[in-house]
Amino acid sequence: MQQFTRALTREIEVGGERLALTLSKDGLSVRPVGGRRPPQTMSWAACLCACVANAGQEPPADQVEQAIDAVRKGGPKAAEKPTASEEHPPAEKKPAGTANAPRSEPIAPSSLATAADKVTVLLARLDQWMNSKRERFQQALQPGATSAECDALAAQLGKPLPEELRALLMWHNGQNPDVPGAFEQNWMLMNTEEIADAKKELDDHPHEGWQKNWLPFLDDENGDYRCLDLGSPGCPVLECWRGRADHPVVAPSLAAWLESFVTALEHGAYAEDPERGTLALKG
Repeated sequence: MQQFTRALTREIEVGGERLALTLSKDGLSVRPVGGRRPPQTMSWAACLCACVANAGQEPPADQVEQAIDAVRKGGPKAAEKPTASEEHPPAEKKPAGTANAPRSEPIAPSSLATAADKVTVLLARLDQWMNSKRERFQQALQPGATSAECDALAAQLGKPLPEELRALLMWHNGQNPDVPGAFEQNWMLMNTEEIADAKKELDDHPHEGWQKNWLPFLDDENGDYRCLDLGSPGCPVLECWRGRADHPVVAPSLAAWLESFVTALEHGAYAEDPERGTLALKG
C-alpha cells in the first residue's frame, strides 16, 4: 500500500461550497477554494473516531452550514517558523570515540492536536459508548449549538468562549428537561441560554466565594454547578456548591475532565439508575 510522501490536494463540493481538501501523513485539512486563511485541520485519529461515531449518519443541513461557516473563517494560525539557528542548532560536541546516537525526529506542529481536537475525539468515543450502553439518554440530548448561539453566549460574557467548551456545546446544546437522566452523576448538561442565565444570576447574587471569572456548564438543578475558571491557565474545572465557601478543583481542564470521565465509562466504572437516570460511580 502506498503511503503519503507528499500532500495531496483535491477539490470537493459540500453544501454548494467549493472546498480544497488536502491529505497528508498527519491528517487532513480543508479551506475554501482560493481561500488564504489558515485551513481547518483534523488528525487521522480524530477523523477515524468521527467516522466511527457518525457511521451511516448524514448530518443535518444546519450542521453542514455551521461547518462551512467555520471553514470560511479559517482555523488557528500556525506557530511561527523557527529561525535557521533554532531549526538547525550546532551539533553537540562529543568525547572522542563516542558513537553518534540516533536522534529522535521532532514532532511537527501540524501533528499536535489542539485542546478542541482532543475534546472532539473524546466526544466521538462518548457517542460510541452511549450508542451501545445508554441509547435512551443519548436520544434525549439536544442538537448541537450553532456558531451563532455560541457567539451570542460569548457576546454576553464579553470574552471568547474556550474552544473546548465551544466543541462541547456544538456536540450537544444541553439536554431535554422532560427526559429523566443526568449527564454524569447528578450533573445535567447545560445549553447556551442556561449558561448565560446562570452566569448572570451568580454574578448578581453570588454564592460564597463565587468569582466572576467562573462559567458554569453543568448543574444539578439544586443551585450547584460545575464551572470553568476562565481566569486561570487551562480553564480548570471546579465545583461551586451553594452554602459552602470551598469550591474544589476537580480537573485541570475540560479536556482532562472529559478524558477521565470517558475512560471510566469505557472501563465500566459507572452504573445508571434505571428510575432516576443518574449515572453514578460504582462502589
